[in-house]
Amino acid sequence: MRVRLDPRQWPGRVIPETDAEIDTAVEALCLRATWPDAHRAAVRRVVEPWFGEGWSVDALLAAVDRKPDGTRQGNPRSRDQVAHDFLRARLRSWWQQGGACRARPPVAGMTLGAWWRVNRRNARLTQPRPARPLSAAGTLAREQSRERVRARLKDPVQRSRELARRRQAVLDGLLVPGQRVPTFDDARKLLVDVRLPAHPVCSRCGCRQGVLPHAA
Repeated sequence: MRVRLDPRQWPGRVIPETDAEIDTAVEALCLRATWPDAHRAAVRRVVEPWFGEGWSVDALLAAVDRKPDGTRQGNPRSRDQVAHDFLRARLRSWWQQGGACRARPPVAGMTLGAWWRVNRRNARLTQPRPARPLSAAGTLAREQSRERVRARLKDPVQRSRELARRRQAVLDGLLVPGQRVPTFDDARKLLVDVRLPAHPVCSRCGCRQGVLPHAA
């Protein structure tokens, strides 16, 4: 399958097969490992046999980071280490049977064709569905929603009146059923029954002035 991909977009789980795919995968490996000074041809000579054994870029990066038993490989690559020598040393722990064969890749891979089919299938599943005409109930709900939006866009005076109306409705809901809203006249009538003291009260001690002299 002849598909030319940008190295920055190369699928990490794809196992490169053709020369063009291997070149793209090598460039993707160097970019993801942040090895701008890596000698691409030398890196390719190291990783090409691993690609032939079913390894991918994701598998190589996982092997650089950890050993087959899951322990960490060690410190990251220093500036004085050559990229392809560093990569060869890290992959050495992934040889089995005394270096006779390579271990299985830590990340399962797939061919570019398989990845393309999966990618297209996912694109079909996630693409927007064509719009269907609304039913009568859907049309009514849409018009009601638009009406609520238009109601919120009234001028400030209308919004203030609407707010006052809603508040009054809430206060009216607190009344005892059958009772009317109290007025100011009701408040004044309550004050009629309040009897004021017959004698003035002292502001200092609170006693009624004039009571004690009359009592004496």
